[in-house]
Order: sequence, then structure tokens, then C-alpha cells
Amino acid sequence: AMIDEARIIEIKEDILSDNNTAAEAHRQQLAQQGTLFVDVMSSPGAGKTTLLLSLIERMRGKANIGIIEADIESFVDSEKIKQAGIPAVQLETRGICHVEMDMVAKAFAAFGQADFDYVFLENIGNLVCPAEFDTGAHKRIMLLSVPEGFDKVYKYPPMFAVVDALVVTKTDYLPLNPDFDMEALAERARVLNPRLEIFEVCARTGEGVDELVTWLEDAHAALGQAHDSAEEASHA
Repeated sequence: AMIDEARIIEIKEDILSDNNTAAEAHRQQLAQQGTLFVDVMSSPGAGKTTLLLSLIERMRGKANIGIIEADIESFVDSEKIKQAGIPAVQLETRGICHVEMDMVAKAFAAFGQADFDYVFLENIGNLVCPAEFDTGAHKRIMLLSVPEGFDKVYKYPPMFAVVDALVVTKTDYLPLNPDFDMEALAERARVLNPRLEIFEVCARTGEGVDELVTWLEDAHAALGQAHDSAEEASHA
């Protein structure tokens, strides 16, 4: 029998709708607690873990940080984070190519009563599925490494369209990749997403990492302000 395509679309829309409702509730609850939740996405090998370790180095002592490491089946990245002395929860998605809200809820439950200023989700290395699923994050960032090429912006437009920041990583490879057109990347990305922030970063040398930290700190400060004004409105 032919599978009814309309029925498949309807089921998918129901799944996404339930996921988005739960994600919005989670986002608001975290804002009340003063926790900025950041979803970090990229294709495999763009440098997510390396960037997180670089951010941890700069933010340690100033903020409490937790990391959720999502992998289809591996503990390599979460071990690196734990060695850096940061609480990490490992999410094994068992073959699913993205993180969904129920997975995020389980990861936060695994942290117990820990109180975080920032929680970073290192999403599955994939530029397709994670773009569709709201994980309850306040900010979504995607990494694009110079060795991957700037033309990823033409191949995976939905991902560029949904994120708050694009972090171009491994900029130390720029001299080896003269075809990488930063201007064309920025121009096309901003057509897809006019509010997009773009950072050029090299985690090895530290170039651009401070700017990214400042952006995250500003987002964390805004979280508190948004909650305070909502509180005032509710008491008015």
C-alpha cells in the first residue's frame, strides 16, 4: 500500500509542535533561573568541542558552566570536557541525528540540583536535522570551519536561517584555503538571516574568542533584564 504523504507530513508537524511547546516552557523556566542555554551546531569536525574548551578557559571563575554532549554513540567529547573540570552530561541519541526537547529535559535532570549561569549543548554533528528541532535554547550558534568551505551556506540554507550566530572556526587555515570567500559567506548568510552575528575565531590562537564571550555575556545579562521586566508587568 502507498504511504499517505499528507499523513506523514501531519505526523511530523504534530511531533514538531509538541516539541516546540515543551521547548518554549523550558526556555522560560531557565530564564527565571538565570541560566543561558546555548545550542551549538555544526557538521562533524568543525571544532565544537575545541571551541567549548576555549570558552570554558576564558569564562571559568566568572561563571558556572555545564555542558551537554550529544553523540550518536561515543563518550570521547564528554571525557575531554570532564577533564577540564566542568560538569558534563552525555546524551546518546542511539542513531537519531539531532537532539529533541525530551532528550534535553533528561540531560538537565541528570545535572540534579546544579545551578548554572550557562549550559551549552554540543548538538549532533549534522547541518540538516538539528535545524528543525527547537531544543529550548535561548541562543543557537553554528560553526563553519574554513576547511569545509564557504559554499556550505548555499547547500544548507535552513541551518543558517535559524541560528543567532555564525562562528567561522579554524581561521588559521585561511592562508591554505584562498578560495574561502568570507565576504560572499557573510553576504549570503545575511540574506538568509538579517539578524545574524558573525564571529571569526581560531580556538588554537584565541583569535575572536573574547568577542564571542562578550556576546554570550551580553545575552546572559539580557536574560535577567527580560525576566525582570516580565515580573514587573505581572505585578502591575
